[in-house]
Amino acid sequence: MKISRIQLFPIATPRETGIANQHVIVRLEAGDSHVGWGEMSDLSHVPMYQFDIPELERMLNELLRGRDARNIAQIEDDLIRFFPDEGHMYSRSGLVRQGIDLALHDLNARALGVPVYQLLGGKLRDRMRVCYPIFRMRSVEEVEPNLQRVEEKLTQGFDLIRVYVGANLEADELFLKKFTERFHGRVEIKSLDFSNLLDWRRVAMALERFDDLCDYMLVESGAPRNDIEGLAQLRRRSRRPLSEHVLHIHHGWQLLSAGAVDILNVSPYLLGGLRASLRLIALAEAARASVLIGTTQELSLGTAAVAHLAAAARVLDYPGDNTGPQLYTADVVKAPVQYVNSHLLVPEGPGLGVEVDEDRLQAMTAGAQWTFGTDLAGVLDRTPKERPSARRGDSLQG
Repeated sequence: MKISRIQLFPIATPRETGIANQHVIVRLEAGDSHVGWGEMSDLSHVPMYQFDIPELERMLNELLRGRDARNIAQIEDDLIRFFPDEGHMYSRSGLVRQGIDLALHDLNARALGVPVYQLLGGKLRDRMRVCYPIFRMRSVEEVEPNLQRVEEKLTQGFDLIRVYVGANLEADELFLKKFTERFHGRVEIKSLDFSNLLDWRRVAMALERFDDLCDYMLVESGAPRNDIEGLAQLRRRSRRPLSEHVLHIHHGWQLLSAGAVDILNVSPYLLGGLRASLRLIALAEAARASVLIGTTQELSLGTAAVAHLAAAARVLDYPGDNTGPQLYTADVVKAPVQYVNSHLLVPEGPGLGVEVDEDRLQAMTAGAQWTFGTDLAGVLDRTPKERPSARRGDSLQG
């Protein structure tokens, strides 16, 4: 089953919070009539450079056309050589590998008439608990709208949230205090996510204040990126387990061997797809560490892939973050992935289990554009430019 063509479709999808994010949808053709779909998820991050889509498409066709689509291992090996790990949070190389990896798994599973999780070894679970994100607040005026959002999502069945903190501790404290008063016993907090904004000492001091205000499962990204010693210092002092995003397999080994984390945050968009993610999960199992599946907030294609990864993962101790299809107001599939009571259901159809609407895809590609401008706080916080703190002139220092 030889690969005959790869097409890339850049799109922009609005969020219910008022911003739009860019993605690249991958269409891979092989054999007589086989098609697989993948996704390079959420490119709207710092660093603010974008793909040269025609050139990337030309390069991928030159590299992969004529190759056996069933030999995913060989293709992955070559992609790692041409698109190596970049060692930072929003690696464009990882996204390229993710897009091809998902398309190959979708194509091969569809050719066999089975769900992708069968290619990963089978299914251990049919759903994964997930949380809804409450984005970072830079002013106290943003507290009440976020509490209202929690109430809205609870009526839709989401009783688990993740709270981004660290930019404005006064706003964080007010939100957590009012959250406990309003939602205690009805909604849980999966994590307080510092997003590598603060050094470990400031995180430790903040947690002392937060611990009196609310209950939560874990702490995420509690030191600047690549400060493994800082994470280890925080872990020795924290009353809750620590999680960090894994950038590549050696980074995972560094985090574990340094005693810096309890939980590996494993994300296909960072690592380059499903096969790479399974290797990190095996690493965690060998170290008797825990695993959660992270996100950059994928569309339904990428989220379906995460669901299949969760189905096959031997270690999956904590809820995931994969609620992108609940955030976006438009998608490229005919029917999105399904959520029930804060759980992402594993699709049971062939391939990834979601069907791309090609007419909608073409229309979204024609209308794709960048929406963040040069508002750095908006890019970092995933919030729109009309937020209250932006009207006052916000600071990146918190």
